[in-house]
Amino acid sequence: MKLKAIDASALANIFATVGEFMNEASIVSTKDGIRISGIDPSRVVFLDIFLPSAYFEEYESEEKEIYGFSLKEVNQVLKRVKKNDSITIYTEQEKINVDISDGFERIFKLPILGSSEPQNPSMNLEFPFKAKLLTAVFSEVISDLFNLGDTLIISSKEQKLYLEVRGDLGNSTVELSTDNGGLIESEGSDATSIYGMEYVYNTAPMRKPSDTVELAFGSQLPLKLRYELPQGGYGDFYIAPRVE
Repeated sequence: MKLKAIDASALANIFATVGEFMNEASIVSTKDGIRISGIDPSRVVFLDIFLPSAYFEEYESEEKEIYGFSLKEVNQVLKRVKKNDSITIYTEQEKINVDISDGFERIFKLPILGSSEPQNPSMNLEFPFKAKLLTAVFSEVISDLFNLGDTLIISSKEQKLYLEVRGDLGNSTVELSTDNGGLIESEGSDATSIYGMEYVYNTAPMRKPSDTVELAFGSQLPLKLRYELPQGGYGDFYIAPRVE
């Protein structure tokens, strides 16, 4: 496997987001692209990141390759990435090599932790309500609500989306709709469900590589956040509802 990305900071933020939920993960590479997926230790979040081959400036893979790695080690390397750097990741002799270049090369060699493919759940769900909005808008709203409480109440009514927090510091509700410019589009029926605020907030690093996010949910159903990425890539996060 070998891949090269010109926008190194975007790739670094994708790995940083995965690192908010998992300590170790596996890259599954095929001719079509790479996939990183898994369930967090608390079994609240299932994530599925897909970066197609067209996402990269250069891309090489066999029919299927699987490489386990430590997210802590990878993210310690990637936090060195600057805006204009390019990054190349390739495997060689039981190592994952990370080559960061900004005129001169810095090569980091990290151990491969195995080659087992993740056993992921099937997420064939029908969501009563769906909306699309700018990632910057969603990230700003969640950041504003984060310090007010640890539960996020999401509801929909008449094609409008409501994000609400109730906490010791008070209550706050944000209304998003196509009329007020908060939503790009929305469809579906009325619904209400509760989620852990921290899990939603921890997807925030995706605001940098993604311009738009699709939000889907229903009463007592997981919250699905799909961060849309260039060339048909995506970052899916399924967050289990909180029962109260």
